[in-house]
Formats: sequence, structure tokens, C-alpha cells
Amino acid sequence: MRHILQPNGVVISSELFREEFYKKYFPISVRNGKELELLQLKQGQMTVTEYTSKFEELCRFSRICQGAPEDFAGWKCIKYEGGLRGDIQSFVAPMEIRTFSKLVNKTRVAEECLRKAALDKSDHQSSIREDHGRNLVPRGQDFKRGGNTPQQHQGQSSFWRFNNNNNQGKERGKQAQFPQDDLTCRRCGRYHPNTPCRADWDVCYYCGRAGNMS
Repeated sequence: MRHILQPNGVVISSELFREEFYKKYFPISVRNGKELELLQLKQGQMTVTEYTSKFEELCRFSRICQGAPEDFAGWKCIKYEGGLRGDIQSFVAPMEIRTFSKLVNKTRVAEECLRKAALDKSDHQSSIREDHGRNLVPRGQDFKRGGNTPQQHQGQSSFWRFNNNNNQGKERGKQAQFPQDDLTCRRCGRYHPNTPCRADWDVCYYCGRAGNMS
């Protein structure tokens, strides 16, 4: 580089050296890519510490963040704040902080508060589930000693109702098949309702004809 830039022994300035160095090892296309990455940077799943480190690294390549820090301090805070997650941003945005170090500190405090709130909520939900589980455990000695569950009682009730109805149907059938004594014929001792007694006729009780007896 000295042979190229200092042909006549002229002293190479730092600005000239930096310009030529960047042309060879850090071209404009790479710098533009880094600047675009900064503009699109979002916290996402990163912690505040990780996001801050990445943000400050990319700020070194931004054309806006060149010169005196007070010239771009406001823009830097706005850009940093805009990339935060929504829950953290809702904490720090109303404060309108325009000092970068103070903004980063408040952001870390907000992150810690949200983390504790999430843990408390998780513990509360776990205790509710445990209480609910305890309430579902059957109470009383009958359940522990093999007693019938409500479903078993219901099934047994249905079974006894079915048998009871069945028995009642059988009893009705028996009554129809074997009528009571007060319905039998006083003459022949048989059951033939709505039919005249044929005890002395020597005919069939079913067809009413002679030659066969029933």
C-alpha cells in the first residue's frame, strides 16, 4: 500500500489509509448490508443484553451514527426502542428516554419485572391445577375400599330395572296363560272365556266338531 500511495515518499494520512483499506477489505456493499440489518433489527427471542450488544455492533456501520454522539443520540434511542418486544416496549416507550444508557437500563428493569410476573402467573396456575386435582379425588371410605362408583351404581340400577320389568312381564304372561280361579268354568273347571261350555257335547273345544277332542 505504501508503494501505491507513497510513490514519492509523501506521508500517508490516516484518512487516506482508512479509505483505501475499506475499499479492499470492507467494501460499500458490505457496509450497506450492515446498515440495512440495523434498520431491520428486532429483539424477537433475544434477551435485552443480546439485543443491545447486536444493536451497538451494527450502529458502528451506520452512516447516521457517525460524528459526535449527541448528534444522533435521539435517533439511536428511537431506533433501539422500536426494535424491542411489544411487552417491554409498552413499559419504556411512555418514558420518552433519549439518553441511550438510561434507556438500556430501564429496558433491563422492565425485562426483569416481566420475567417475575410470568413466574408468579405460572406458579398461580400450577396451584390452581393442584387444587382442582385434589377436588377430583373421591372422598370417603367407600371409594377407597372398593365401593361402587356412581357409574357402577347407575349400571346396577339399570340392570335391576331391566330384571324387574322382565319379571313383571313374565308374571303378566303367567297370569294370561294360567288365569285366576274365578275365571275358570264352574261346570268343567276349564278356562274358555266368551265360549259356551262344551263339557257334555263330546266335541272339540277348538273347532267345535266331533271326532277329535282338545
